[in-house]
Amino acid sequence: MPGEPSLLLIAGLFVAAAAGWLSARLWSSRTSPRAAPERNLPEGYFQGLSFLLNEEPDKALEVFLRMVEVDNDTVETHFALGNLYRRRGEVERAIRVHENIMARPSLSDAHRLHARFALGEDYFRAGLFDRAEQLFQQLADGGPRHTAALRYLQRIYEQQSDWQQAIATHERLLKVASAEHPTAIAHYHCELAERAREAGDFERARQHLRRVREVQRNFPRGALIRADVALDMNEPELAALLCQRVVELHPRLLPLTLSRVMRAVRREDGRDRERRFRALISAEPSARAELAYAAIVAGLEEESFVQECLPDLLREDPALGDLAKALAGDPAELRADQLRELASALGRIFRRTQRYRCVDCGFASAAHFWQCPGCRSWDAFAPVALLDLTPYRRG
Repeated sequence: MPGEPSLLLIAGLFVAAAAGWLSARLWSSRTSPRAAPERNLPEGYFQGLSFLLNEEPDKALEVFLRMVEVDNDTVETHFALGNLYRRRGEVERAIRVHENIMARPSLSDAHRLHARFALGEDYFRAGLFDRAEQLFQQLADGGPRHTAALRYLQRIYEQQSDWQQAIATHERLLKVASAEHPTAIAHYHCELAERAREAGDFERARQHLRRVREVQRNFPRGALIRADVALDMNEPELAALLCQRVVELHPRLLPLTLSRVMRAVRREDGRDRERRFRALISAEPSARAELAYAAIVAGLEEESFVQECLPDLLREDPALGDLAKALAGDPAELRADQLRELASALGRIFRRTQRYRCVDCGFASAAHFWQCPGCRSWDAFAPVALLDLTPYRRG
């Protein structure tokens, strides 16, 4: 069963703890004749162990929570029990274990600090961010766990989209440790810039974008938001130049720029629009294939440069070329109107496939995210090259 290894590990820890407890008592009685009378192992210890082995974790939890002997000799085993419950996704049980540890007056300060941190982790895992924030704020003021507490606070503020608090916590963290995600601070300011732009406060948006340039040079997201602001303020030439700069520095972000370029050139006549897009066309077949793919994804199948680059796209991916032949015939022999129909058909397929994948956790999506929804890493969402046709190959 999926949970069996964890339960066996818990049981093993409790057996080891019991053996250690008995060994310590026997050694103490042999070496110190005047030592205090030997205590028996807490009542219910092996009863709880039996419940664990029989895969009855609720009954085991009740037994262990009733045990009085949660002291400095046995507390590590209870920590292991709580942590393993959390890893198994049984957060309510983990919370009960760590709250029970916290309630014991005989614990050392170090163990109490450990219990507070573990309880904060439980609350975070359960989505109880207000409770987790309260505990981590206490731990972040100083002590051996303040760096880890600051990292959790940063994650909490990201989850809550509290970007001002995230910025303040990031700056506190940099004073004591390196940043887990160096570009996170730039993204926080980008989030605030987008919020200001949506509210029509372009001056505040530009202030945050200037801050982005201070903390991270040549940051593509900042340049794209600057292009959006330029479009909102009727500065299409500036927007087009910013988009072209993003493509030059970060070619894989081409799909994100084309829709903005279209907004920038929509008032231009066909010849000027053609000139604008030809500035993006490289002589390399792979670059032309990327352009055709990105344009089709962006819904620009009708543009003449798409039909011009479409054969390069079909040659770059043989499986895609085979699919095109099945749909319309040999691409080298198709007329312009047939290539346009083929591009339209491919667009319907492209926009339904997983085009981006997180390089850290593997989370895949048809949409682009600056922060992975799976593992919360920044800038880890990369385009899949060129196209994942797995769903279509199964048939």
